[in-house]
Amino acid sequence: MTTSSQSASALSEPSSQTTYTTTRWARWLWWLVLAVLLVAAVAVGQHPRRGVDFRVYLTAAERFIEGSDLYRVSDGTMPFKYAPITAPLFIPFSLMPSRMAVALWNVGSILALIAVARLTRRAPHGAGEAPPWSWGPALATIALLPAFTFELFYGQVDVVMLLLVVVSALGAERGQVWRPGAAFAVAFLLKPPAALIGLFFLWRRHWKVIGATAVFGVLLCLPTLARYGWDGTLAQFQMWSETLARTTPPWVLSTNAQGLPTLFISLFYPGSLETPPGATITLAQLVALTVFLVAVAWARPGPADLLALCCLGVTLLSPLAWRANYVLAWPLVRAATEGRVRGNLTLIAVIAFIGTVFSDKGLGFDWSHDVMLMRPFALIYTALLIAALWQVRKQGSLSAMTPGDTLARLPRTLRGMRAS
Repeated sequence: MTTSSQSASALSEPSSQTTYTTTRWARWLWWLVLAVLLVAAVAVGQHPRRGVDFRVYLTAAERFIEGSDLYRVSDGTMPFKYAPITAPLFIPFSLMPSRMAVALWNVGSILALIAVARLTRRAPHGAGEAPPWSWGPALATIALLPAFTFELFYGQVDVVMLLLVVVSALGAERGQVWRPGAAFAVAFLLKPPAALIGLFFLWRRHWKVIGATAVFGVLLCLPTLARYGWDGTLAQFQMWSETLARTTPPWVLSTNAQGLPTLFISLFYPGSLETPPGATITLAQLVALTVFLVAVAWARPGPADLLALCCLGVTLLSPLAWRANYVLAWPLVRAATEGRVRGNLTLIAVIAFIGTVFSDKGLGFDWSHDVMLMRPFALIYTALLIAALWQVRKQGSLSAMTPGDTLARLPRTLRGMRAS
Protein backbone atom coordinates (compact mmCIF):
# COMPACT_ATOMS: atom_id res chain seq x y z
CA MET A 1 0.00 0.00 0.00
CA THR A 2 1.35 3.41 -0.93
CA THR A 3 1.83 6.23 1.52
CA SER A 4 -1.10 8.22 0.03
CA SER A 5 -3.50 5.28 0.21
CA GLN A 6 -2.42 4.57 3.80
CA SER A 7 -3.18 8.19 4.69
CA ALA A 8 -6.60 8.01 3.01
CA SER A 9 -7.38 4.82 4.89
CA ALA A 10 -6.34 6.38 8.18
CA LEU A 11 -8.59 9.37 7.54
CA SER A 12 -11.58 7.25 6.50
CA GLU A 13 -11.51 5.04 9.60
CA PRO A 14 -12.28 7.84 12.11
CA SER A 15 -14.92 9.19 9.72
CA SER A 16 -16.62 5.79 9.49
CA GLN A 17 -16.47 5.40 13.27
CA THR A 18 -18.04 8.83 13.75
CA THR A 19 -20.81 8.00 11.29
CA TYR A 20 -21.50 4.71 13.05
CA THR A 21 -21.64 6.41 16.45
CA THR A 22 -23.95 9.14 15.16
CA THR A 23 -26.27 6.59 13.55
CA ARG A 24 -26.36 4.54 16.76
CA TRP A 25 -27.32 7.59 18.85
CA ALA A 26 -29.97 8.53 16.31
CA ARG A 27 -31.50 5.07 16.58
CA TRP A 28 -31.46 5.26 20.37
CA LEU A 29 -33.32 8.57 20.22
CA TRP A 30 -35.85 7.12 17.78
CA TRP A 31 -36.59 4.14 19.99
CA LEU A 32 -36.72 6.34 23.08
CA VAL A 33 -39.37 8.56 21.46
CA LEU A 34 -41.35 5.48 20.44
CA ALA A 35 -41.10 4.05 23.95
CA VAL A 36 -42.50 7.27 25.42
CA LEU A 37 -45.37 7.20 22.92
CA LEU A 38 -46.10 3.54 23.69
CA VAL A 39 -46.29 4.24 27.42
CA ALA A 40 -48.62 7.16 26.74
CA ALA A 41 -50.71 4.99 24.40
CA VAL A 42 -51.35 2.39 27.09
CA ALA A 43 -51.81 4.92 29.90
CA VAL A 44 -54.37 6.96 27.98
CA GLY A 45 -56.37 3.82 27.25
CA GLN A 46 -56.80 3.15 30.96
CA HIS A 47 -58.45 6.50 31.65
CA PRO A 48 -62.25 6.28 31.33
CA ARG A 49 -62.51 9.81 29.89
CA ARG A 50 -59.74 9.47 27.31
CA GLY A 51 -59.93 8.09 23.79
CA VAL A 52 -63.33 9.71 23.35
CA ASP A 53 -63.10 9.82 19.55
CA PHE A 54 -62.33 6.11 19.34
CA ARG A 55 -65.19 5.37 21.72
CA VAL A 56 -67.49 6.96 19.15
CA TYR A 57 -66.44 4.21 16.73
CA LEU A 58 -67.09 1.61 19.43
CA THR A 59 -70.58 3.00 20.03
CA ALA A 60 -71.29 2.92 16.30
CA ALA A 61 -70.13 -0.71 16.11
CA GLU A 62 -72.40 -1.64 19.02
CA ARG A 63 -75.36 0.08 17.33
CA PHE A 64 -74.53 -1.74 14.10
CA ILE A 65 -74.69 -5.08 15.91
CA GLU A 66 -78.06 -4.05 17.39
CA GLY A 67 -79.30 -2.89 13.99
CA SER A 68 -80.26 0.50 15.45
CA ASP A 69 -79.64 3.97 14.06
CA LEU A 70 -75.97 4.99 13.94
CA TYR A 71 -76.68 8.72 13.98
CA ARG A 72 -78.61 10.34 16.81
CA VAL A 73 -79.18 13.97 17.70
CA SER A 74 -78.95 12.93 21.35
CA ASP A 75 -75.20 12.26 20.87
CA GLY A 76 -74.67 16.02 21.14
CA THR A 77 -71.13 17.21 20.47
CA MET A 78 -69.72 13.70 19.92
CA PRO A 79 -71.83 12.15 17.15
CA PHE A 80 -70.67 9.43 14.80
CA LYS A 81 -69.63 11.50 11.74
CA TYR A 82 -68.32 8.81 9.42
CA ALA A 83 -69.97 6.78 6.68
CA PRO A 84 -72.31 3.98 7.83
CA ILE A 85 -70.13 1.35 6.17
CA THR A 86 -67.30 2.32 8.55
CA ALA A 87 -69.06 0.99 11.66
CA PRO A 88 -68.58 -2.76 10.96
CA LEU A 89 -64.80 -2.28 10.77
CA PHE A 90 -64.70 -1.69 14.54
CA ILE A 91 -66.85 -4.61 15.64
CA PRO A 92 -63.81 -6.62 16.91
CA PHE A 93 -62.88 -3.74 19.23
CA SER A 94 -66.45 -3.44 20.50
CA LEU A 95 -66.29 -7.03 21.77
CA MET A 96 -63.65 -6.20 24.38
CA PRO A 97 -63.60 -3.80 27.36
CA SER A 98 -63.43 -0.21 26.13
CA ARG A 99 -60.24 0.59 28.05
CA MET A 100 -58.48 -2.35 26.45
CA ALA A 101 -59.85 -1.41 23.03
CA VAL A 102 -58.57 2.18 23.29
CA ALA A 103 -55.16 1.01 24.54
CA LEU A 104 -54.83 -1.55 21.73
CA TRP A 105 -55.86 1.01 19.13
CA ASN A 106 -53.32 3.53 20.40
CA VAL A 107 -50.58 0.90 20.49
CA GLY A 108 -51.57 -0.02 16.95
CA SER A 109 -51.15 3.63 15.97
CA ILE A 110 -47.56 3.64 17.27
CA LEU A 111 -46.82 0.39 15.45
CA ALA A 112 -48.30 2.01 12.34
CA LEU A 113 -45.86 4.91 12.76
CA ILE A 114 -42.96 2.46 12.94
CA ALA A 115 -44.17 0.82 9.74
CA VAL A 116 -44.54 4.22 8.02
CA ALA A 117 -40.98 5.08 9.03
CA ARG A 118 -39.68 1.89 7.44
CA LEU A 119 -41.74 2.30 4.28
CA THR A 120 -40.84 5.95 3.69
CA ARG A 121 -37.08 5.45 3.55
CA ARG A 122 -35.68 7.04 0.43
CA ALA A 123 -34.09 4.89 -2.25
CA PRO A 124 -30.27 4.58 -2.24
CA HIS A 125 -28.85 7.90 -3.34
CA GLY A 126 -27.17 8.40 -6.67
CA ALA A 127 -25.24 11.15 -8.40
CA GLY A 128 -26.27 14.58 -7.18
CA GLU A 129 -28.34 13.16 -4.31
CA ALA A 130 -27.73 13.28 -0.58
CA PRO A 131 -28.06 10.21 1.65
CA PRO A 132 -30.89 10.20 4.21
CA TRP A 133 -30.06 11.58 7.63
CA SER A 134 -30.38 9.02 10.41
CA TRP A 135 -31.76 11.64 12.83
CA GLY A 136 -34.70 12.40 10.52
CA PRO A 137 -37.41 10.03 11.84
CA ALA A 138 -36.80 10.88 15.50
CA LEU A 139 -36.65 14.64 14.94
CA ALA A 140 -39.74 14.59 12.72
CA THR A 141 -41.66 12.74 15.42
CA ILE A 142 -40.46 15.13 18.13
CA ALA A 143 -41.51 18.11 16.00
CA LEU A 144 -44.98 16.57 15.66
CA LEU A 145 -45.12 15.30 19.25
CA PRO A 146 -47.98 17.65 20.24
CA ALA A 147 -50.04 16.28 17.33
CA PHE A 148 -49.24 12.70 18.33
CA THR A 149 -50.20 13.53 21.91
CA PHE A 150 -53.63 14.70 20.79
CA GLU A 151 -53.90 11.65 18.51
CA LEU A 152 -53.43 9.30 21.46
CA PHE A 153 -55.42 11.43 23.90
CA TYR A 154 -58.53 11.20 21.75
CA GLY A 155 -57.84 7.84 20.10
CA GLN A 156 -57.99 9.12 16.54
CA VAL A 157 -57.40 7.25 13.27
CA ASP A 158 -54.93 9.48 11.41
CA VAL A 159 -51.77 7.39 11.92
CA VAL A 160 -53.49 4.19 10.86
CA MET A 161 -54.90 6.02 7.84
CA LEU A 162 -51.40 7.31 7.02
CA LEU A 163 -50.07 3.74 7.01
CA LEU A 164 -52.88 2.60 4.73
CA VAL A 165 -52.15 5.45 2.33
CA VAL A 166 -48.41 4.70 2.23
CA VAL A 167 -49.05 0.97 1.80
CA SER A 168 -51.46 1.65 -1.08
CA ALA A 169 -49.04 4.00 -2.85
CA LEU A 170 -46.02 1.71 -2.52
CA GLY A 171 -48.07 -1.34 -3.45
CA ALA A 172 -49.22 0.40 -6.62
CA GLU A 173 -45.63 1.35 -7.46
CA ARG A 174 -44.59 -2.27 -7.08
CA GLY A 175 -47.19 -3.43 -9.58
CA GLN A 176 -49.78 -4.68 -7.09
CA VAL A 177 -53.46 -3.96 -7.66
CA TRP A 178 -55.81 -5.52 -5.11
CA ARG A 179 -53.78 -4.92 -1.97
CA PRO A 180 -53.31 -1.17 -2.56
CA GLY A 181 -56.93 -0.94 -3.70
CA ALA A 182 -58.13 -2.48 -0.43
CA ALA A 183 -55.84 -0.26 1.68
CA PHE A 184 -56.94 2.90 -0.10
CA ALA A 185 -60.63 1.99 0.18
CA VAL A 186 -60.34 1.52 3.95
CA ALA A 187 -58.35 4.76 4.31
CA PHE A 188 -61.08 6.61 2.44
CA LEU A 189 -63.71 5.12 4.75
CA LEU A 190 -61.81 6.19 7.86
CA LYS A 191 -61.41 9.75 6.58
CA PRO A 192 -63.05 10.76 3.25
CA PRO A 193 -60.46 13.58 2.72
CA ALA A 194 -58.03 10.72 2.00
CA ALA A 195 -59.56 10.83 -1.48
CA LEU A 196 -56.85 13.39 -2.28
CA ILE A 197 -54.38 10.50 -2.46
CA GLY A 198 -56.23 9.59 -5.62
CA LEU A 199 -54.13 12.36 -7.17
CA PHE A 200 -51.07 10.15 -6.64
CA PHE A 201 -52.72 7.26 -8.50
CA LEU A 202 -53.87 9.53 -11.33
CA TRP A 203 -50.48 11.22 -11.65
CA ARG A 204 -48.68 7.89 -11.66
CA ARG A 205 -51.28 6.27 -13.97
CA HIS A 206 -52.31 3.48 -11.61
CA TRP A 207 -55.67 3.01 -13.30
CA LYS A 208 -56.11 -0.59 -12.15
CA VAL A 209 -55.63 0.42 -8.51
CA ILE A 210 -58.35 3.05 -8.88
CA GLY A 211 -60.65 0.36 -10.26
CA ALA A 212 -59.73 -2.06 -7.46
CA THR A 213 -60.49 0.65 -4.90
CA ALA A 214 -63.98 1.05 -6.36
CA VAL A 215 -64.52 -2.74 -6.21
CA PHE A 216 -63.49 -2.89 -2.54
CA GLY A 217 -65.67 0.13 -1.80
CA VAL A 218 -68.67 -1.82 -3.10
CA LEU A 219 -67.67 -4.93 -1.14
CA LEU A 220 -67.35 -2.91 2.08
CA CYS A 221 -70.95 -1.77 1.61
CA LEU A 222 -72.26 -5.34 1.75
CA PRO A 223 -72.23 -5.77 5.58
CA THR A 224 -74.29 -2.60 5.98
CA LEU A 225 -76.72 -3.70 3.26
CA ALA A 226 -77.06 -7.10 4.91
CA ARG A 227 -77.70 -5.55 8.32
CA TYR A 228 -80.07 -2.72 7.42
CA GLY A 229 -81.39 -3.70 4.00
CA TRP A 230 -81.51 -1.39 1.02
CA ASP A 231 -83.99 1.11 2.46
CA GLY A 232 -82.36 1.07 5.88
CA THR A 233 -78.93 1.70 4.38
CA LEU A 234 -80.24 4.65 2.39
CA ALA A 235 -81.81 5.98 5.59
CA GLN A 236 -78.46 5.69 7.40
CA PHE A 237 -76.71 7.58 4.61
CA GLN A 238 -79.38 10.26 4.77
CA MET A 239 -78.90 10.62 8.53
CA TRP A 240 -75.13 10.77 7.98
CA SER A 241 -75.57 13.62 5.50
CA GLU A 242 -77.84 15.47 7.94
CA THR A 243 -75.31 14.95 10.76
CA LEU A 244 -72.50 16.43 8.68
CA ALA A 245 -74.68 19.36 7.62
CA ARG A 246 -75.57 20.02 11.25
CA THR A 247 -72.14 19.59 12.85
CA THR A 248 -69.62 20.78 10.24
CA PRO A 249 -70.44 24.51 9.77
CA PRO A 250 -70.23 25.39 13.50
CA TRP A 251 -66.74 23.81 13.63
CA VAL A 252 -65.25 25.61 10.64
CA LEU A 253 -64.48 28.94 12.33
CA SER A 254 -63.78 27.55 15.80
CA THR A 255 -60.31 27.90 17.25
CA ASN A 256 -59.58 24.22 16.60
CA ALA A 257 -60.13 24.49 12.84
CA GLN A 258 -56.69 24.94 11.25
CA GLY A 259 -57.12 24.01 7.59
CA LEU A 260 -56.44 26.15 4.54
CA PRO A 261 -60.18 26.57 3.71
CA THR A 262 -60.73 27.99 7.21
CA LEU A 263 -57.84 30.37 6.66
CA PHE A 264 -59.51 31.62 3.48
CA ILE A 265 -62.89 31.98 5.18
CA SER A 266 -61.25 33.87 8.05
CA LEU A 267 -60.24 36.60 5.60
CA PHE A 268 -63.94 37.45 5.28
CA TYR A 269 -64.95 36.57 8.85
CA PRO A 270 -61.94 37.85 10.85
CA GLY A 271 -61.97 36.87 14.51
CA SER A 272 -65.49 35.51 14.12
CA LEU A 273 -66.98 32.39 15.64
CA GLU A 274 -70.24 32.62 13.73
CA THR A 275 -71.36 29.82 11.46
CA PRO A 276 -70.51 30.51 7.78
CA PRO A 277 -72.96 29.50 5.03
CA GLY A 278 -72.50 26.05 3.54
CA ALA A 279 -71.85 27.57 0.12
CA THR A 280 -68.97 29.58 1.57
CA ILE A 281 -67.38 26.46 3.03
CA THR A 282 -67.71 24.60 -0.28
CA LEU A 283 -66.23 27.52 -2.22
CA ALA A 284 -63.28 27.78 0.19
CA GLN A 285 -62.60 24.07 -0.20
CA LEU A 286 -62.69 24.33 -3.97
CA VAL A 287 -60.33 27.31 -3.96
CA ALA A 288 -57.88 25.53 -1.63
CA LEU A 289 -57.99 22.35 -3.73
CA THR A 290 -57.51 24.28 -6.96
CA VAL A 291 -54.52 26.17 -5.58
CA PHE A 292 -53.00 22.89 -4.36
CA LEU A 293 -53.49 21.09 -7.69
CA VAL A 294 -52.10 23.98 -9.73
CA ALA A 295 -49.08 24.28 -7.42
CA VAL A 296 -48.33 20.54 -7.61
CA ALA A 297 -48.67 20.55 -11.39
CA TRP A 298 -46.28 23.52 -11.52
CA ALA A 299 -43.69 21.82 -9.31
CA ARG A 300 -43.90 18.40 -11.01
CA PRO A 301 -42.66 16.39 -8.01
CA GLY A 302 -41.16 12.93 -8.11
CA PRO A 303 -43.08 10.01 -6.58
CA ALA A 304 -41.71 10.31 -3.03
CA ASP A 305 -42.35 14.03 -2.76
CA LEU A 306 -45.76 13.74 -4.45
CA LEU A 307 -46.89 11.19 -1.87
CA ALA A 308 -45.61 13.35 1.01
CA LEU A 309 -47.32 16.45 -0.40
CA CYS A 310 -50.61 14.60 -0.83
CA CYS A 311 -50.46 13.28 2.74
CA LEU A 312 -50.09 16.84 4.02
CA GLY A 313 -52.83 17.98 1.64
CA VAL A 314 -55.33 15.51 3.12
CA THR A 315 -55.28 17.57 6.32
CA LEU A 316 -54.35 21.02 5.06
CA LEU A 317 -57.19 21.14 2.51
CA SER A 318 -59.87 20.08 4.98
CA PRO A 319 -62.02 22.72 6.75
CA LEU A 320 -62.24 20.27 9.67
CA ALA A 321 -58.45 20.01 10.09
CA TRP A 322 -57.17 20.43 13.59
CA ARG A 323 -53.89 19.93 15.39
CA ALA A 324 -53.96 16.14 15.76
CA ASN A 325 -54.71 15.62 12.07
CA TYR A 326 -51.33 17.06 11.13
CA VAL A 327 -49.63 13.77 12.00
CA LEU A 328 -50.32 13.16 8.30
CA ALA A 329 -47.59 15.70 7.57
CA TRP A 330 -45.02 13.25 9.00
CA PRO A 331 -43.60 12.04 5.64
CA LEU A 332 -43.01 15.61 4.45
CA VAL A 333 -41.64 16.72 7.82
CA ARG A 334 -39.30 13.73 7.78
CA ALA A 335 -38.09 14.62 4.28
CA ALA A 336 -37.58 18.28 5.21
CA THR A 337 -35.65 17.22 8.31
CA GLU A 338 -33.49 14.65 6.53
CA GLY A 339 -32.40 17.28 4.03
CA ARG A 340 -30.58 19.17 6.81
CA VAL A 341 -31.05 22.44 4.94
CA ARG A 342 -31.19 25.36 7.35
CA GLY A 343 -34.39 26.85 5.93
CA ASN A 344 -36.27 23.56 6.16
CA LEU A 345 -35.00 22.88 9.68
CA THR A 346 -36.15 26.35 10.69
CA LEU A 347 -39.67 25.59 9.45
CA ILE A 348 -39.68 22.30 11.35
CA ALA A 349 -38.53 24.11 14.50
CA VAL A 350 -41.37 26.61 14.10
CA ILE A 351 -43.84 23.72 13.69
CA ALA A 352 -42.58 22.22 16.94
CA PHE A 353 -42.73 25.62 18.67
CA ILE A 354 -46.29 26.33 17.53
CA GLY A 355 -47.49 22.87 18.47
CA THR A 356 -45.95 23.08 21.93
CA VAL A 357 -46.64 26.70 22.94
CA PHE A 358 -49.94 27.53 21.25
CA SER A 359 -52.15 25.58 23.61
CA ASP A 360 -54.35 26.34 26.58
CA LYS A 361 -51.61 25.18 28.95
CA GLY A 362 -48.84 27.00 27.14
CA LEU A 363 -50.41 30.45 26.76
CA GLY A 364 -53.52 30.26 28.88
CA PHE A 365 -57.03 30.10 27.51
CA ASP A 366 -57.48 33.75 26.48
CA TRP A 367 -54.12 34.10 24.72
CA SER A 368 -54.49 30.69 23.09
CA HIS A 369 -57.96 31.59 21.85
CA ASP A 370 -56.75 34.79 20.19
CA VAL A 371 -53.67 33.18 18.64
CA MET A 372 -55.54 30.13 17.33
CA LEU A 373 -57.99 32.42 15.51
CA MET A 374 -54.99 33.55 13.46
CA ARG A 375 -54.77 29.92 12.19
CA PRO A 376 -51.05 29.45 12.98
CA PHE A 377 -51.08 25.78 11.98
CA ALA A 378 -52.59 26.52 8.59
CA LEU A 379 -49.99 29.25 8.07
CA ILE A 380 -46.90 27.26 9.04
CA TYR A 381 -47.90 24.13 7.13
CA THR A 382 -48.75 26.24 4.09
CA ALA A 383 -45.26 27.73 4.40
CA LEU A 384 -43.80 24.21 4.52
CA LEU A 385 -45.85 23.27 1.45
CA ILE A 386 -44.64 26.33 -0.49
CA ALA A 387 -41.01 25.69 0.49
CA ALA A 388 -41.24 22.06 -0.59
CA LEU A 389 -42.89 22.90 -3.90
CA TRP A 390 -40.30 25.57 -4.67
CA GLN A 391 -37.40 23.20 -3.98
CA VAL A 392 -38.97 20.44 -6.05
CA ARG A 393 -39.57 22.82 -8.95
CA LYS A 394 -36.02 24.14 -8.73
CA GLN A 395 -34.08 20.88 -8.54
CA GLY A 396 -36.48 17.95 -8.85
CA SER A 397 -36.69 17.03 -5.17
CA LEU A 398 -36.38 18.52 -1.71
CA SER A 399 -33.13 20.32 -0.99
CA ALA A 400 -30.55 18.47 1.05
CA MET A 401 -27.00 18.73 2.31
CA THR A 402 -24.41 16.01 1.93
CA PRO A 403 -22.21 15.12 4.92
CA GLY A 404 -19.61 17.40 3.35
CA ASP A 405 -22.05 20.35 3.50
CA THR A 406 -22.52 20.44 -0.26
CA LEU A 407 -26.00 21.43 -1.44
CA ALA A 408 -27.71 18.49 -3.14
CA ARG A 409 -31.20 16.98 -3.20
CA LEU A 410 -32.93 13.96 -1.71
CA PRO A 411 -33.62 10.90 -3.88
CA ARG A 412 -36.90 11.23 -5.78
CA THR A 413 -38.21 7.78 -4.88
CA LEU A 414 -38.88 5.64 -1.83
CA ARG A 415 -37.52 2.11 -1.67
CA GLY A 416 -39.54 -0.02 -4.07
CA MET A 417 -40.87 2.90 -6.14
CA ARG A 418 -40.29 3.03 -9.85
CA ALA A 419 -38.26 6.02 -10.92
CA SER A 420 -40.20 6.98 -14.04
